[in-house]
Amino acid sequence: MPKLKDIPKIDRPREKFLAKGSDALSKSELLAILLGSGIKGKNVKKLSEQIIRKFGSKFLDLTVENLLKISGIGEAKALQIISALALVKRFYDEKGPKENLVLSAKDAVFLNSDLKDKRKEYLTCLYLNARNALLRKEIVSIGTLDKGIVHPREIFAPALELRSAGIVLVHNHPSGDPSPSKQDEEIFDRIIEAGKILGINVIDFIIIAGDETYSFFGNLQQGDKNALYISDGIQHSLFDLLIDQKMEYNQQISKTAGKTNKPNNNASNKITFIDLFAGIGGIKIGFEKAGFECVFSNDFDKSCKITYDFNFARKQKSLICADIAKVSSNLIPDFEVLTGGFPCQPFSIAGYRKGFTDEGRGDLFFEIIRILEDKKPMAFLLENVKNLKTHNNGETFRIIYKELQKLGYYVDDKVLNTMEHGNIPQNRERVYIVGFLNQEALNRFSFPEKIKLTKTIHDCLESDVEEKYYYNGKPLYEKFKKEITKKDTVYQWRRKYVRENKNGVCPTLTANMGMGGHNVPLVLNKKGIRKLTPRECANFQGFPKDFKLPNIADSALYKQFGNSVSVPVMERIAVNIKKALAC
Repeated sequence: MPKLKDIPKIDRPREKFLAKGSDALSKSELLAILLGSGIKGKNVKKLSEQIIRKFGSKFLDLTVENLLKISGIGEAKALQIISALALVKRFYDEKGPKENLVLSAKDAVFLNSDLKDKRKEYLTCLYLNARNALLRKEIVSIGTLDKGIVHPREIFAPALELRSAGIVLVHNHPSGDPSPSKQDEEIFDRIIEAGKILGINVIDFIIIAGDETYSFFGNLQQGDKNALYISDGIQHSLFDLLIDQKMEYNQQISKTAGKTNKPNNNASNKITFIDLFAGIGGIKIGFEKAGFECVFSNDFDKSCKITYDFNFARKQKSLICADIAKVSSNLIPDFEVLTGGFPCQPFSIAGYRKGFTDEGRGDLFFEIIRILEDKKPMAFLLENVKNLKTHNNGETFRIIYKELQKLGYYVDDKVLNTMEHGNIPQNRERVYIVGFLNQEALNRFSFPEKIKLTKTIHDCLESDVEEKYYYNGKPLYEKFKKEITKKDTVYQWRRKYVRENKNGVCPTLTANMGMGGHNVPLVLNKKGIRKLTPRECANFQGFPKDFKLPNIADSALYKQFGNSVSVPVMERIAVNIKKALAC
């Protein structure tokens, strides 16, 4: 029998406790620390496992006589265990029984508040009864979350033992960004499916990143972080919520299906369009301001759906949150104009310019081709980063043109800058590609001309900003203080230095803002140095003042506005498309 000293230090109960805390230890490992040493021929870890295995759920009712029946256990070790049990019971009786009820994501986060400071990734599970009272909290895994490592049996074995009615999974992101990763979503889907089979409700999957959180349950409840896990005495299940969402999707599709593909055929006499890769609706706002009607919108990002539906769902159809590659053209209602700001990261400098080889993002352009070929709308508008034109020595752009022209479209493009074509003080260059089935329509179309920039950054900045956006007294403040000296411009932190924008406008807002920290542009005012707020980012993209921001993580909002489009530029292009189609 190997001795305890032969076990690697990190796996010894005492060292493991000191390094990872009590939640990382099994019951037998905790008992091993209490016993201190084993017996002849059996180390303390094996002895503890034998005791736990033998008595199981009856452990709390042990007597000295029970323990003395185990070979090698004498009075001394038996008294160690029984005295510890008696002490715990004494304190518990004095305090009185108290249930930990987990009724919302807030309660679950409170029970896992230690995760926000962890430098490694943890996955913990809260096991609940039918009244959502906590039965047990366990650490499922430590280290990078991977569906190959986190198996459903590791999560549901204790649930079956405890006869748990539901579970809440809590995971941390040391990166500081609570947005779910692809791995998170894959594990989320897998666990929900397993829970449905076993009859155990998977109530929520929460991600903690510092002081910010993301709740899958809250996401499915229109972004309500305080949504209750129980209503009318019934415990909610993510599986049922997802089924409800799928039914809503099918109902929306059935309502919009069957329309004809002719100009001005709808009751409002407006030109219809669809909004692919819709994000939070920047293109939609611009086109609707120009008099178009949106009949379908889609995006894969669940946090975008929260913001989109928060602004539009009560008046119109919700955003369909699904992989566009899995959406059949037959499920998309007929329309006259296709719009899409297809993923730009594969072609941007910040995204390392992988282009069409960026599986899952770069190849999404060909989903646009599929839908154009199947639906044959009269026109389209596509938006992307300026670098799309020069990517791979221009070969990528040539392929895009060739594919669009093969479908019979007459195509044109132009790079427009928000500060020159939208009267918004942001230096944002994007390439816009238009196409028409009718060559005369293309001949009638023209891209917007440059206009005078009359707005300043102060028109986009807020006067009353929360303290959390200020860097005063925080790391790097002294460096910022030396280099950020002007109040009439916006600065950028470029990893090792601060860059001033000499033209007095905001630098390009990017999706990297969603990573937090200094990726968000910086400004100086009389109170100190701070980063832009999400609302200010909305202003620098030209979103209307009544555009509402849901109660979700700032990091998600920063990413959304960095990925979005400049609304005034979209509106001006839409007006010209409408004129070209009118004749």
